[in-house]
Amino acid sequence: MKQPSSPDLEQSTARLLGDRLLDVPITRARGSARLRLAALLRAACAHPVFAGWPTPVDDWLDEAALLADEVADADARGRVLLRRAVVRMRRLDLDAALDLVQQASDASDAPAGELAACCAISRVRVLLRQQRLDDACQALQAIPLAPPGDASGALRQLALGEYHIEANEVAAARAPLTQALSRLPPELVEERIQASQSLAFVFISLVDLPRALRRLQEARAMLRGAAAWREVIQMDVTLASLLAARGEHAAAQALFTEAAELCRVHPQPELAILIDLGRARSSAAQQQGDEAVAACLRAARGYAEQGNLLGLVSMVLFMAGIQTAGQAFPEAYRTLATGLAIARHRRWPAAEAVFRAHIDRLRDELLGPQRFDEMVARMVRAMRER
Repeated sequence: MKQPSSPDLEQSTARLLGDRLLDVPITRARGSARLRLAALLRAACAHPVFAGWPTPVDDWLDEAALLADEVADADARGRVLLRRAVVRMRRLDLDAALDLVQQASDASDAPAGELAACCAISRVRVLLRQQRLDDACQALQAIPLAPPGDASGALRQLALGEYHIEANEVAAARAPLTQALSRLPPELVEERIQASQSLAFVFISLVDLPRALRRLQEARAMLRGAAAWREVIQMDVTLASLLAARGEHAAAQALFTEAAELCRVHPQPELAILIDLGRARSSAAQQQGDEAVAACLRAARGYAEQGNLLGLVSMVLFMAGIQTAGQAFPEAYRTLATGLAIARHRRWPAAEAVFRAHIDRLRDELLGPQRFDEMVARMVRAMRER
């Protein structure tokens, strides 16, 4: 079956999640308790959850739990508990997730049914995140193969792929993850994103960048469709870094730019510097010196605010290198002198020594003492005349 393009996948994901979202108030207004319960469960299971990202899923599950009790639906109770478990797993509250998986399993009326299988698979996935690989392996082997078309079969393959990755058997993860991605129903958006990202990791490890890029683009499209913008930022940075490594700097620059714009709305300080660093390198590779220097300045400022000596030094030297390569020697000197002043102010003698050494190189090797002194004199005069 032909895979949808990224724009199509983004739109179909947004449409699916939008429909599930709208179903909730519609059934609240004119549906029976069972219809409301079904709509809430569909919405809660379709909408992906990410740590630190707001979601209506918790409230939907609270409402669904009350309705499941009202209509005495044991299967629905189990599904509510299982979804709560997966949400806790996504937030890395792993002990609570494991406890909820057990509660969901105990609530099931059909110990051999799909809910029971999904509980067993979710238990494996939690154990993997706890690094209990032996327990996870034993639990996985005990799960029977599901009939074709059963969602639990696709989830089992996802868990198997995750096991191989955690066990450092990366090549072995390729087949089950590929099968999982081809079989997971569209409404399991969260799991499809996870499968795409995991498969991308496998292809990166196998040095198959074209396939890795395709899987990352799929994950990014679904994340955009889900409006999970912090996750989109991470995908943008990852994709851009891979594209830059392939020499596709224009495409990388576009993604870094989008990530920077999203960061302004959804701040991620830990990624902001990486974005500026990526933009600097891509701009430099495209001979866009001014843009590269501006990005370097932002990154250097971020490193200085963090007190990251190595980061600051590397960015200042990178920026000065760009300027020197373009024979913008006054600008290179100004950059190095600024770095030296910051190092003095911060009392970083090691950084001072590095910047002094590069200024000496600019003076003694690149310009020569006379040209260097004349350049500095002109810069001083220009400052005084302002």
